[in-house]
Amino acid sequence: MAVASVSTGSYQSTSTSGGFTINGLGDGTDWTDLIEASVEAESYELEKYQEDLEEAEAVSELLEALNEEILTLSGILQGIDEMDEFLAYSVSTTGDGEVQASIEDGATEDSYNLVVNQLAQKDVWISEDMSITSSDQSIISSNSSITLSYAGEEITMDVTAGTTAQELVDQINSDPDFDNKITASLISDGSNYYIKFSGEDTGADNAVVLTDLSAIDGYNASSFTNTQTAQNAQMKVDGFPSGSGNWIERPSNTVDDVIDNMTLTLNAVTDESGINVGVSYDTDAMIETIETFVSEVNQLLYDLLDVTGELADEDDDGSTVYIKDATLGLVYDSVKDALTSAGLGFLYYDSETGKGDMYASLSAIGITTDSTEGSSTFGQLEIDYDELEDALAADPEAVAMLFAANGEAETDSSDMRVLSTISGLTSAGDYDVEYTVSGGVITAATINGVDMTISGNTLLATRDSDANGLYLEVSDLTDGTYSSTVTVKQGKCGQLADLCSALTDVSTGSIPLLAASYDDLTSKLEGDIYAEEARLDTYRTRLEEKYSALDTMLAYYSGVESQLETTLASLDSS
Repeated sequence: MAVASVSTGSYQSTSTSGGFTINGLGDGTDWTDLIEASVEAESYELEKYQEDLEEAEAVSELLEALNEEILTLSGILQGIDEMDEFLAYSVSTTGDGEVQASIEDGATEDSYNLVVNQLAQKDVWISEDMSITSSDQSIISSNSSITLSYAGEEITMDVTAGTTAQELVDQINSDPDFDNKITASLISDGSNYYIKFSGEDTGADNAVVLTDLSAIDGYNASSFTNTQTAQNAQMKVDGFPSGSGNWIERPSNTVDDVIDNMTLTLNAVTDESGINVGVSYDTDAMIETIETFVSEVNQLLYDLLDVTGELADEDDDGSTVYIKDATLGLVYDSVKDALTSAGLGFLYYDSETGKGDMYASLSAIGITTDSTEGSSTFGQLEIDYDELEDALAADPEAVAMLFAANGEAETDSSDMRVLSTISGLTSAGDYDVEYTVSGGVITAATINGVDMTISGNTLLATRDSDANGLYLEVSDLTDGTYSSTVTVKQGKCGQLADLCSALTDVSTGSIPLLAASYDDLTSKLEGDIYAEEARLDTYRTRLEEKYSALDTMLAYYSGVESQLETTLASLDSS
């Protein structure tokens, strides 16, 4: 219990020690040393309190670090506790680089055939039939204006007499009305210069129209040639759309809205057979994620054993502080249980019935615990890479489910399907559902013995059940009593993340509660030290007073002795 009313500051002595002196007897008796020895002999409780306080403070620091470690682990696990976070994919393309592809989160394993009929282009006009011998040749004879159109929008710019070819180009490129619409430049063939107007963007809608260039000397309708026509990219995906003249069209050669979560970069047209794009599971990346999981969990397992002294050597000198509390043993056991048991909502596979999950536990994919006493990895997870790679090759999605399932629900009955669950309400686990149909109507239904709400042919688990929010639909209303098993899955990442959150909860978590008990112990010990220092100070003062009085008395009798000796000596001499 915390001693809130006692100051935790250092006790300030009120004794006269330091200013108190005793001359002692002539035979060499030293009262000061005797007092110090007496106080030191009485200080065994104070020393014990101080040692206990030092240990309690060290334990508090260990618990603070352990709590932070568990919080960090929870955050890491929450970053890979859903399927789209855990699964990894790679993309490949055939051909000679006509198409490049990249994928984003949410992509799924699949393959596609792409035929590219044409690439998207921007509009380009070049003055092939105008003679401009140098870039500084004047091509505007009088003040006037020119008008160009881009994507249906006309843009007019005033020009002045004497403007050279280069100045016209520079004026267009610096005019904000042309910005992001039309770019001008000069092209030289070694003898002459040619004015080039380019649309900024590709796509059929972004055409450049030379509306009025009559202000340019020597211009006529045939002066400029449309050397590249604005057009859309055209493609087919898996033969869609059918028909030789029908195409998927996009204004850009970068296409991110034709195939979900995939961006295509069109570099060249293909032949009629097209090229293939394949999205497959990236098992190497998934192994790296699993290695991160194992490494982070192993660090926690090691630290839990380390701080409790389970890994201490026989020749340990005893100077290291360990947390000797059963709470951390229970924490360790809870983590180990989560790692070695079947995943929540996972059922061990039954080869006879064909029901259950092929990978219901970590051991099923080659992740087991090192149980060899004295091993450097004792108590930690080990990966059998052969088994893990075999599991990933056989069913990578099932492996991912074991780690990252997050509310996926299913039933083992063909007459019932799961409509929905509610995240945060529907607890992961397996549930026994029983229902009775009479007269073509569901008359009763329970889930793990708790009544469900019935509405027509649907069943809803209520707040009285751990399955709260689980919504089921029955398809066969033939009279009879039926039963089925419904599983709501949570992978090991989510399960451990939830456990970490529970262990570190500031109100109910095992680690904060244990830390609070040591904080209380620290406060109590500080109070005990304060009180013991006060007691010893009082004890010292009493000793000083006692030996001061004794010294005074002895000095008195010493004086009497001297006087008597003097008197006797005088009597003898007479």
